[in-house]
Amino acid sequence: MKTVLLIDDEYALVETLTEFLQEEGFRVVSAANGKEGLERLLEENVDLVITDFMMPLCDGRQLILDMQAHAEHSGIPVIMMTASTRAVALSDGAVKVSFFFSKPLRLEKLLDAVQELIGAGVPDAGGKQ
Repeated sequence: MKTVLLIDDEYALVETLTEFLQEEGFRVVSAANGKEGLERLLEENVDLVITDFMMPLCDGRQLILDMQAHAEHSGIPVIMMTASTRAVALSDGAVKVSFFFSKPLRLEKLLDAVQELIGAGVPDAGGKQ
């Protein structure tokens, strides 16, 4: 089963995305900020990171820069989401993301991006993907 690390300080969004991705056959681990996300990366075998940009303690930009600085995490694809604008979030060009989504998210588009990056989830007992 593919594992997605979901990092966002908006609890309701984390809950909604976790349920959605689990229904699609993905294992989801979560963190409330970039610092906690970096800790989860050390604890879990993660296939994909979905992170918010604006968070306390360590924002999404710094999280990605820290990931890029470590060989064991630098190859993990990243989807960034934010209510901010892309120009502000990625202004210096140092941050590399696979996909960028503005909030509010369209779940179908997010799922398409996840599947493009790491493939489909494992079907549940009912055969749904």
